[in-house]
Amino acid sequence: MTFARARIAIVAMVAIAVGLGACGGEGVKTQSRSQAQGSPSNHSPSPVGQTFNINPEPGVKASGTITVFAGPTSTTIEVKISGLAPTSNHVSHIHTSSCQSHGPIKFALNQVIADGQGEADTRTFLNEKFPGSAGRWYVVVHAGPDMQGTSANYLLCGNLF
Repeated sequence: MTFARARIAIVAMVAIAVGLGACGGEGVKTQSRSQAQGSPSNHSPSPVGQTFNINPEPGVKASGTITVFAGPTSTTIEVKISGLAPTSNHVSHIHTSSCQSHGPIKFALNQVIADGQGEADTRTFLNEKFPGSAGRWYVVVHAGPDMQGTSANYLLCGNLF
């Protein structure tokens, strides 16, 4: 190896070490498999969201929250649930109206995917201002990975108002 190449290699290693040290020694945080893929990197939702409860249907032990991060022209919806069946998958979406008077589906949300402990944390980016012109919204998490048979049953529901 020439002196110039050795010098470049040393400078590169020092730069990497300095960069890692600047992170405070914490590990790199990666996007969970249930977060929105391909969300615009220039989206900056409000740092403090508005949080709502997502309530279980009768006989369901899971519970959680929905946090709405409203930007000027877009919205990020975060659904956090505990008490799901480990590694289960659930269709989720936003409807108009309320949990008490079911309305039509307005937006599909990312699949809710529980980890091995039955916990899920899913974010979805929407090109829609919250609460939008459609009026009141509510989030539904269904019992399964699709809208077929018993998978279509509501598992959890939360009003966003």
